[in-house]
Amino acid sequence: MSVEAPTSRDELVADLDDEQREAVLAARGPVCVLAGAGTGKTRTITRRIAHLVATGHVAPQQVLAVTFTQRAAGEMRARLRALDAASGDVGTSSVQAMTFHAAARRQLSYFWPRVVGDTGWQLLDTKFSVVAQAANRAGVSTSTDDVRDLASEIEWAKASLISPEGYAAAVAQAGRDIPFDAAKIAAVYAGYESLKARRDGMALLDFDDLLLHTAAAIENDDAVAQEFRDRYR
Repeated sequence: MSVEAPTSRDELVADLDDEQREAVLAARGPVCVLAGAGTGKTRTITRRIAHLVATGHVAPQQVLAVTFTQRAAGEMRARLRALDAASGDVGTSSVQAMTFHAAARRQLSYFWPRVVGDTGWQLLDTKFSVVAQAANRAGVSTSTDDVRDLASEIEWAKASLISPEGYAAAVAQAGRDIPFDAAKIAAVYAGYESLKARRDGMALLDFDDLLLHTAAAIENDDAVAQEFRDRYR
């Protein structure tokens, strides 16, 4: 993959349009960039990171760049390495760039003993078999398509912070088209959570749990929140 690499700080913005340049050079603090595919978001973000590091606003180790996909994370790391090599080792190659699930997993691994205690946890790579088991117990079809639909509903509910008990009401309020009766889906959802609560002394977490538990640790534990703020700027 060919990656453009400016050779000086001035060249960080030389080939950017006015809006990209404004985003890169904005004062330290939150910046929201809304743009479609192929408009240069990754280039703008990596240049902003390089600008903040080069000007001493942040140390490379204090930057966490998150993406949706592993491919995007790899591209971002490649661009940061190229910027570092071309600028005389500013330090951008030390910036962490990963998917938001990977970032949550790393933080949760670090904070889990402090927040939860001695109970260990294991990542559930795929929820299919556990959802199928919960569906079978609830008397719901366990065909491949139906289990996938049930898994999607569980993912939607968890992403929306909806519990099994609140699922039926939330679906009715949202006017959501669902594959089964809401009470049946809620039963599968509850059974799924019960099945992974404890297995062989380990808590099973799915990818949604990584985000939920990490967010809960930051929101509910002041010491965790402060350490996270100190680590990333």
